[in-house]
Amino acid sequence: MQTELQYLFFAVLLYLLMIVVQAGSAVLSRKATVAELVGARDAMSPAGLTPLHGRAKRAQANMTESMVMFTPLVLIIAHLGISTQMTVLGAALFFWGRVAFAPLYYFGVPWLRTLAWAVSIFGIILLMLALL
Repeated sequence: MQTELQYLFFAVLLYLLMIVVQAGSAVLSRKATVAELVGARDAMSPAGLTPLHGRAKRAQANMTESMVMFTPLVLIIAHLGISTQMTVLGAALFFWGRVAFAPLYYFGVPWLRTLAWAVSIFGIILLMLALL
């Protein structure tokens, strides 16, 4: 398996973990019961959840936006068979930037969170440049 595809696989695992953290943070907020979470959530107030849950939800949404860019780029690179040092570096920067981004966002760490985000975006840019 190409290294870029391995990073894609682990990025999907990270994304799944972020979904679990977001759901778990709602339960741990003590404002949402399991019964509320398994239902339609119509009566559940977003204001009743903790700041951690809000940050986890926003981090997950941000990861969704990034995966929409990262995934097709890696698949195109794999399909074309153009794995290079630049594409491996781009995939690595995306993945490790996102690994750092998630906990920094959860704990509300300013500046470093944005730096981790920028590293992951730079990884996406490297992947795009490799395809030009």
